Amino acid sequence: MGNTAIAAISLIYMLLFVVFVFPSNIMLDKGGLRLGILIGFILTTAGMWVKCLINDSIAFVYIGQLLAAMAQPLIACAPAKLSALWFGQDERVIAITIATVS
Repeated sequence: MGNTAIAAISLIYMLLFVVFVFPSNIMLDKGGLRLGILIGFILTTAGMWVKCLINDSIAFVYIGQLLAAMAQPLIACAPAKLSALWFGQDERVIAITIATVS
């Protein structure tokens, strides 16, 4: 397997973040924070389990990476939504910082 195929695995996250960030924000707004994070965790977990099948084929790594990359915007955009719903204007910056770090 060449270097390009291995580098493509990490590029999947960056490319799919741009594609899924807008639908993820719509899902967080319409479906709620709990549903969005739950779907994000399920997709991430499924992606990691699929990646465990690497001994069968490298295609499983790409499929697992795709699943986890689709979940990334749901989890990455959740702290801003959380702070907007639960905290006042003066507390939002620290709330986003703590939620992002945790």
